[in-house]
Amino acid sequence: MEDTVARAHPCGIAPEQTQDQGFAGGHQPLISRADANAIKGIAILLMFTHHLFALPTLIRPPSSFEPLLAALPLEYHVGRLGKICVAVFIFLSGYGFMQGAAAPDIWQRHLRKAGRFLGTYAFYFALAGLLVLTLPSLTPGDERLASIAGHLSLQGLFTLGKPLVYEWWFAQTYLALILLFPILARLTKRLPWLIGLALLAFLSGAFLDGRQLNPALFSFTNLLIWQLPFAYGMAFARMEMRPLPRGRANLGRLAMGASLVLGAGFLLIETAAPKVLTPFLIVACPLALPSLIACGRTPASRAPLAWLGQHSLPLWLIHPFLCTYLAQEWIYAGRHSLLILASLLAQTALLAFTLEAARSAFVSHLSRARLLPA
Repeated sequence: MEDTVARAHPCGIAPEQTQDQGFAGGHQPLISRADANAIKGIAILLMFTHHLFALPTLIRPPSSFEPLLAALPLEYHVGRLGKICVAVFIFLSGYGFMQGAAAPDIWQRHLRKAGRFLGTYAFYFALAGLLVLTLPSLTPGDERLASIAGHLSLQGLFTLGKPLVYEWWFAQTYLALILLFPILARLTKRLPWLIGLALLAFLSGAFLDGRQLNPALFSFTNLLIWQLPFAYGMAFARMEMRPLPRGRANLGRLAMGASLVLGAGFLLIETAAPKVLTPFLIVACPLALPSLIACGRTPASRAPLAWLGQHSLPLWLIHPFLCTYLAQEWIYAGRHSLLILASLLAQTALLAFTLEAARSAFVSHLSRARLLPA
């Protein structure tokens, strides 16, 4: 499975969250919309750290960085742990989607949700395609641009086949999960079945991936593997809906205990069997949630983290072009790891803010022209 998910980011992706005021029946969810946005903001930072420091073979000379501690590759190990961001994003999607699971128009809701996601993806796909077709005239002979241009296709616009850049692989899996949710939600009435089937699908995906049995047009192995945290999120939301007696658990103690278990598992896997780190993080992702919730509720950081979370989709789609493909020397020019991370964060955020404003204006224009539904 390492070949398929070794460089997993969202992230990976940055899925949209759908919690509003609470679940049906007036129950307030443990993870509110504000919590979810803050957690996604933390996941964005983990994704950036992963892509900047955990993949040394992608850092091309003269780009390099100076670690905080010369004797300890701290950035590398934190970046490796940062792979958990994909599972966190998917967990939040499964959890958030459950709010509307009982709605009679659930199929229409998720078709519209898929359409909105695909529309945003298509905007950035077209923009990136225009960029890589224009830049070769300015930088002839750039093999990276030629490779990206080679992946431009109509099927790619719909997330099928090879992604435009590797970091966009998750778009296909996430779109499939949106469309499959109305079916998967029925299984939440029998949670042991849901989790049992999800674990079986995960193991099947790992087996198929190990045998490199994966269709070129659609990655069933990715779907089978990454549906597990999605199922976790749905199951967690369903358990919250049940009228069971609930004690007032101390979030700090829960976060510390879960973090200790996750940290011990990470150190053991990283030391003894680093190739299975990604499967471990997928299976163990719920252990990260208490700490992420607690960090996301810190008053000083809540607002900036929430902004990152709200813009997580464009941040995900934009950042690989800066840190890996088109502007790597510029991003790593600060040399020190924290400056490099700050540089990528600031410049990606600025581009996301600008391009989202342009996309919003474009969509509004199409709506006024009645080319899109209002």
